[in-house]
Amino acid sequence: MSLLPSNATKYERALEKTCARSFSLPVLIDRIRNPSQSPMSTLPWLAYERSVDEWNEEWSDEQKRQITARSISVHKKKGTCGAVEEALGALGIAVRAIQWWETEPKGAPATYDLEVQLPAGYKAEEATYQEVERVVNAAKNCRSHLGKIALTPAALTQKPLVSSAVFCGEFVTIYELGRIKAN
Repeated sequence: MSLLPSNATKYERALEKTCARSFSLPVLIDRIRNPSQSPMSTLPWLAYERSVDEWNEEWSDEQKRQITARSISVHKKKGTCGAVEEALGALGIAVRAIQWWETEPKGAPATYDLEVQLPAGYKAEEATYQEVERVVNAAKNCRSHLGKIALTPAALTQKPLVSSAVFCGEFVTIYELGRIKAN
């Protein structure tokens, strides 16, 4: 059934058919635009649309979704310590920026250091250091200079469990009275 008038052009009829097919697509537009519901095959395109600065194919699906979801918030604060914290927070990395005036003795103006708490699954190695540095450089302002990055692996969140079991005993055989032979 067509809603077009009887004098509709070929172009209008073709457009109507095309639009009718678009409603039968397997994914709805509102899901494609939502980072938490978007299919993984379309998530890189959504990240591109939202100007995600750093993208790594080796990240987990959840990290990719968080980076994409937080991109707008990072861009609103870009050039501040809050943007650096937000960008690394999307990867599950806790960070504390120490500005030059907060150190004793005071550091060189426009410098800062980072104390990075790595979550489980990250190793304190050169590749992790470079990844953190890339994300930070994309979010920080140009006039501030990164001093040092201190990577700290995640602390144990659970106390170690220690358990033991001891079994000792003797085997006792019970005989009826009178059935025991005397030597």
